[in-house]
Amino acid sequence: MKFKSICIVFFILLGGCTSKQGQEKQFEIVRFDKHLFALNPEKPDVQELPTKDSTFFRLYVEGILQIGKADDQEMPELLSLFLQDSIILEVYDSVKLKYPDMAAQEREFAIAFANYTEYFPLRSIPKVYTHISGFNQSIVVDSNLIGISLDNYLGENCVFYQMLMTPIPRYICRRMNEREIVRDALYGWISAEFPFHPNRLDLLSGIIYQGKVIYLLEKLLPDYNLASLFGYTLEQLEWCRDNEENIWEFMVDNEYLFENQQMLFRKYLNEAPFSSGMPTESPGKAVVWCGYRIVKDYMKKKNASLEELMKEQDYHKMLRVAAYRP
Repeated sequence: MKFKSICIVFFILLGGCTSKQGQEKQFEIVRFDKHLFALNPEKPDVQELPTKDSTFFRLYVEGILQIGKADDQEMPELLSLFLQDSIILEVYDSVKLKYPDMAAQEREFAIAFANYTEYFPLRSIPKVYTHISGFNQSIVVDSNLIGISLDNYLGENCVFYQMLMTPIPRYICRRMNEREIVRDALYGWISAEFPFHPNRLDLLSGIIYQGKVIYLLEKLLPDYNLASLFGYTLEQLEWCRDNEENIWEFMVDNEYLFENQQMLFRKYLNEAPFSSGMPTESPGKAVVWCGYRIVKDYMKKKNASLEELMKEQDYHKMLRVAAYRP
């Protein structure tokens, strides 16, 4: 099976708001987790799942759980083992308690996708499903759907996260809560819709690309504060504002910007407790703050549409046009 997956993997490291236009439509999150665990755990019949779950079921068992092919004769037995696993049942009980409904997230998705449709009228809106992954990928994206693993959003103090064979670091647990769900899902969707295909593969291009994603998130989620969009605390965002020039000078002085070493990509564009070579008060991926600022300057000078911005892959040209001076 071919599918693309944008994963926010937290532990392996790699009220009535309205949009600006007030035209958001009601949005429904498909509770695949509830539908699946409503099946007879001893003899699960997939045909009993709602029709709207059929496409996601294949992705779920083949790509997320990776327990076999959806059409295999052994699938009911394999699925039964999963549905009766004592730990999985405890996890699902926690999910049911934490998320009896997802009305708050549905309102946020409605706002975001209303804005998305305004900016990208020719692009489709994905269906959103929730599921239990067994602490696998937090967000998966495939063609026209988004899957959200609710067991990765049980709150930073969830006991399961410290019971894993490799406990999840505290700096990652901090973001494993309900407030991150819509932001993470949209980050994954944007990354799939507008993939990173730079004219020149180097750290500078990666920095500006991630800055583009944050810039678009800001347009889709206008009620979010900037720290939340970056995944920072307010103190970490303030540190980036105060040290923007120092961050940029650090990258320039070390001649990192035009390098394409995978080690540098991992150190500066992946989640981390702080940015390597910078004070411990810095957030991980602090360089993305500079990328976001470059995009802001670029858009002021270029006056491009968001479609044009997201399709632009010449990041060196973007830097020149922005005439960035931190």
